[in-house]
Amino acid sequence: MSAKPLGVGLLGLGTVGSAVARAFAERSRRIDAAAGRPVKLVSAAVRDPHKPREAGDVPVTADPHAVLDDPEVAIVVEVIGGTDPARDLVFAAFDGGKHVVTANKELVAKEWNAVHEAARIARRELRFEAAVAAAVPVIAGMRGLGAVRPRILRGLLNGTTTYICSRMETGRSFDEALAEAIAAGYAEADPTNDVDGHDAAYKLAILVSILEGRHFHPDNVRRTSLRGVSASEMTNAAARGARIRYLAVADFGERATKARVGPEEVPAGSLEGQATGPTNVITLEADLAARLVWSGPGAGGDATASAILGDVIAIARRSS
Repeated sequence: MSAKPLGVGLLGLGTVGSAVARAFAERSRRIDAAAGRPVKLVSAAVRDPHKPREAGDVPVTADPHAVLDDPEVAIVVEVIGGTDPARDLVFAAFDGGKHVVTANKELVAKEWNAVHEAARIARRELRFEAAVAAAVPVIAGMRGLGAVRPRILRGLLNGTTTYICSRMETGRSFDEALAEAIAAGYAEADPTNDVDGHDAAYKLAILVSILEGRHFHPDNVRRTSLRGVSASEMTNAAARGARIRYLAVADFGERATKARVGPEEVPAGSLEGQATGPTNVITLEADLAARLVWSGPGAGGDATASAILGDVIAIARRSS
């Protein structure tokens, strides 16, 4: 094992960032063994350095550029979310010769070409397994399918809407189920990205971009909100042996790919129909690979941290 540690800097120390920091504190031996060299969490940039956090003893700073400019940091992990200021910070990381690991589905989906080009010019790695389905290694799986011709990609890519649908099946109204989702921590106080389909559209656009080898912009995904679904529609679906779930679907036609996200009926006994809470289910039908299915926890700090750490370890192994 190499004696020189590979330094990691965090941008953001919220739910996911704190889970990453705790993992470094609690399982450093496992991470080092998997990486084939010591990997050290050097520091984290936060908005409020005085806010109490359960994040081990990682040093914190209010200045993200203190992390980006630190010569000890070789890998920058961005878990801020959104595009501002995350976009500029990711580009600054590449400019500074750092590898980047991100969980930021909006940034990757919207700025696909720009962030990949920045990584190419810097000769550094860009990894974003955590941007889709958290702990489920669907991005790694689809990257290995370059020779196949995809036909249909479908699944549940947003745990908040799955939770809401499963609660509405018990007779809750949409507003009641949404309030429960917020209280349980599955939804933000402003749930727009989840219930109006932006989150699922970002994730679907990333998967389509990987499968097609070119940027598929999330604006090309037709979105239908979950807000219009009533409890009576849930009851009527159940009477037909079906359930309503917030599906993401891409149909790879001969001339163009059509993509959509929105509430649709699925068989009650299907993987999608049985899913509750943060479970993600992704199914790909392709010519050489027939039918492939990925399923598992697609949200939560620990699940997302596992994907981030997998990317960090992969870069560390290649950097040995």
